[in-house]
Amino acid sequence: MAITFGQVKTWKAAPLGDAGDGLKADLRNLETSHDELEAGGVAKSWTGIAADSARSHRNTLVADLSSHITGKQQMQKALYNAETEVEAIERLVQGILDRAKTSEFNVSDDGTVTSTATPPTFRSRYEAEEWGASRNTTAQEIAEDITNALAKAAGVDALLARALPTGVNKDGDEYGNIDPAIAEKWATLSTEERKAVLEEMTRKIAEESGVEMPDIDWDDLANDTWDDGSITYGYWSDGGPKMALNPNMLDDPGLLINTVAHEVRHGRQHEAIRDENDWQFWWEDDPFDEHKEDGITEDQAEEWEENFDDYKSTGKGDSFDEYYNQPVEVDARRSGRDYLNDLSEEEFNRLLEESK
Repeated sequence: MAITFGQVKTWKAAPLGDAGDGLKADLRNLETSHDELEAGGVAKSWTGIAADSARSHRNTLVADLSSHITGKQQMQKALYNAETEVEAIERLVQGILDRAKTSEFNVSDDGTVTSTATPPTFRSRYEAEEWGASRNTTAQEIAEDITNALAKAAGVDALLARALPTGVNKDGDEYGNIDPAIAEKWATLSTEERKAVLEEMTRKIAEESGVEMPDIDWDDLANDTWDDGSITYGYWSDGGPKMALNPNMLDDPGLLINTVAHEVRHGRQHEAIRDENDWQFWWEDDPFDEHKEDGITEDQAEEWEENFDDYKSTGKGDSFDEYYNQPVEVDARRSGRDYLNDLSEEEFNRLLEESK
């Protein structure tokens, strides 16, 4: 769900700094324990298999502590960076509210700007039009400041989510975490710009995967919302091919970017199956070689074919776990996660420019 102006109005930077300071104290204790364990941990008098086993266990604990310390350091850095960003957001929000009050506008929690001013008596139509144009200009400027504040908030949200250690943010572990700069940029884009960059992203991933560019359908899932407790982000139909994306998720760039890569991967799976089943003379090139170059094995393609022949779907009465854990979905989910995690601000901006 998109962050609202009503939520951002309540944001405070100080607790983020306090949390960072708390982690700093924890880190000092952890680093001391790490150094003591690394330096000792096994009595010098121990020898033989027992000593080797103890040292191995000690080394495992040291490695685990090192990983834990690194995770906390990343979180601490993110908290301090977020503190600075939220301080800027606080100033921006206060400036919005002050200007709105002074100019006789109201800003609702959903970010809507409405005039509360009583129009004066005008001596001419020209004066009325000038007054109206001035009011519209001010309202638009306030609305643009709100968009900027929400964009910065989206960036902070992504910054903190990306810094969470593995195992804490289960959605991030499964689906990936968006680059904060991309999240911030996304919040400033129009609906049509968002659709265009996702379509350009689809074209690029399909080309790199050796998959035919699908027709993209934004209408089929338009009525699919969270109202009944579940939602479909997108799907791939190999006949055509066609890829449907849910326009109701355009406020969640991480999920839709993941979905694009996830669904195109299904196209790659079908392509690998066809190429694995392809027959050729001995002197002809094997079309499956391009899949091997990308780490796909013939055994995988055969497993995918068997899976598609008995595809599990909640729509057919199968359980969610059966759908979620089948090989083609595990593989596609991994592709979506890796693409989202690896997508840089530079690459996103290039795709955005090429989508225009």
